[in-house]
Amino acid sequence: MQNELLEMVNQFNDNVLASVKRISELNMRTFEQLASKQAEIMNDCLESTAKQYEVISTSKDYKDAMSAQSELLKGCNEKYLANVRETAEMMNSVREEVTGMVEEAVQYTKDSVEKASELAAKKVA
Repeated sequence: MQNELLEMVNQFNDNVLASVKRISELNMRTFEQLASKQAEIMNDCLESTAKQYEVISTSKDYKDAMSAQSELLKGCNEKYLANVRETAEMMNSVREEVTGMVEEAVQYTKDSVEKASELAAKKVA
């Protein structure tokens, strides 16, 4: 019985370490994805700024400049919305993965408690 309890504790510890490793890997992947997305957004912003300077310097009159600025702003808004959608999808995916990990941990804990209860009942009997 004592060996069985020690084995359960060892399995529990192994499971905790595996869970921590999975969460760490998920955090690292998420960080890398978000950092990549941030770099992409910053690149878009710099390109947009360069285009704005180009438009202003090459416009023949105020009306042309405003029209071109409007088009640039429309493009920036579309990129912004696309980035928001992509980031939301990414975070939903992370949430689903974390939810799955929590469900697995809850089930494992439930099974472990049931097994420990059975072992304790055997000892009493």
